[in-house]
Amino acid sequence: MDKNKEKKEKTEDVATQKTEKIAGEIKKEEKKEEIIKAKEILGEVNIVPEVIATIISRTVIGIPGVAGLATRAKGGIGTLLGTKELEKGINVDLRENKEVSTSISVILEYGSIIIDVAKEIQKKVKEELETKTGLKVTGINVNIQGVHVEEKK
Repeated sequence: MDKNKEKKEKTEDVATQKTEKIAGEIKKEEKKEEIIKAKEILGEVNIVPEVIATIISRTVIGIPGVAGLATRAKGGIGTLLGTKELEKGINVDLRENKEVSTSISVILEYGSIIIDVAKEIQKKVKEELETKTGLKVTGINVNIQGVHVEEKK
């Protein structure tokens, strides 16, 4: 009889330990939820489209094969933008549900593989925007406005 009693006590101890462990995990989850709620109470974070355009422009000009950002001229030919006006080649559609889509107009270096550079632009811009802003990127359109040919000297 004593062996059965000892076995029953051990089983009860193990069950009690498991219950306490689960209760502790539940308390941790409750605290985690409280922390998230506290952050929301602090206020809203608003990001204007110009900030997003700046992040995009700095990302795009660092990609190999990109000569620069472009804007459409009256004749439909892309014009290479200077560093102070880079954001003019970018359209940003920012939605209230924390989603963003964008159209980026670029001029590529002659000899670069257009589809590869365009895919790299999409990949890098998505990574940067989601990492730096917390927004969900729903679309990135890349418009190739021209090709920059290096002038021979």
